[in-house]
Amino acid sequence: MLANRKDACRTGERNELLSTRLDAVRKQVRAYAPCVDRVAIALYDAQTDHIKTFLSSPSGEGVLSHYRMRLSKATWLDELRRSRRPRVINDIRPAVLGEQRHSRGIVAAGFRASYTVPVFGDTGFVGFVFFDSRQDNVFSEALTRQLDLFAGIVCLVVESVLRSFAILGGGLALLRQVSRFRDAETSDHLSRMACYSELIALALAPGFGLDDEWVEYMRLFAPLHDIGKIAVPDAIVFKPGALEPAEFEVMKRHAARGEEILAGLIRDLGLDEMPHIQSLLHIARHHHEAWDGSGYPDGLKGQQIPLAARIVKVADAFDALVSRRCYKGPWPMQQALEHLRELSGVKFDPRCVEALLRNRGEVEAIVRRFEPPS
Repeated sequence: MLANRKDACRTGERNELLSTRLDAVRKQVRAYAPCVDRVAIALYDAQTDHIKTFLSSPSGEGVLSHYRMRLSKATWLDELRRSRRPRVINDIRPAVLGEQRHSRGIVAAGFRASYTVPVFGDTGFVGFVFFDSRQDNVFSEALTRQLDLFAGIVCLVVESVLRSFAILGGGLALLRQVSRFRDAETSDHLSRMACYSELIALALAPGFGLDDEWVEYMRLFAPLHDIGKIAVPDAIVFKPGALEPAEFEVMKRHAARGEEILAGLIRDLGLDEMPHIQSLLHIARHHHEAWDGSGYPDGLKGQQIPLAARIVKVADAFDALVSRRCYKGPWPMQQALEHLRELSGVKFDPRCVEALLRNRGEVEAIVRRFEPPS
């Protein structure tokens, strides 16, 4: 357990910017309305139709964490999104909320009243802001009008940080276009391995004391792992066969080069305060390190390798195995999973491999989501 805590600290070097800002908003809410005991944010992922726990204040409330569900299956929440209207529940009872896990969590935590606000930004539906109280009948019309203003502030806080990532992503997209490092399979590969990375991160986060914010940034950062390949000649990147030793040495440089490119963009775009930004640099530099120390560029071993990079290594390797490449055909899923199992504890972190194996149903769902239309 001590090793886990050390690893979590080293991996995240957590930037508390977003959590601190939410805490500041909650303090303002409490100054105006002491009856509000908790403020929480859930984000919407349009690609998967998932509503996902993200942040809550105070963070120790523990009502829900590492939780995902399809918004279309959360009937009353989905209705709030469609209607764009908030909802007051001044007498929380199981019969009112239903039997979903998120509803049971609110009841078990002792909350008696709740105000839920769907929030929309420049790009559409962002998610929900929840105001919860352990007193009943507190959310009057006058109070909810004020809380609507705070919900807007929370939305702006979240969007400002996510916009920082969009700015970074835009700079990287431009680099890809300039270098011609793009094709349909590359795009699908990045989307799939981001989903696999999120799946593994979600399974491991509780054991490492990492929160939903970190899981979300793992999904956002994972597709940037190979950005250093824009500095590798196309003749090597897309060679339809095994690389010669000299070519492989050139290819290996992409890991350190990726870290340099990202660090430069982060500095030039003023994104140093972006949450968990160190994990992004770890992913770029260390996603080819191996559990037994035989990887590159630094020959790190075991838990010396940052957790974010260990997760992305497994996600990247699995998708490469089950996908068609210019030098190989796709492997059957069972064969690919068995290969990961064989190399668990050799090339791959055993916990990352086990997290993928344990969630095969979700892995298959990701594969189906990106299958080309017949």
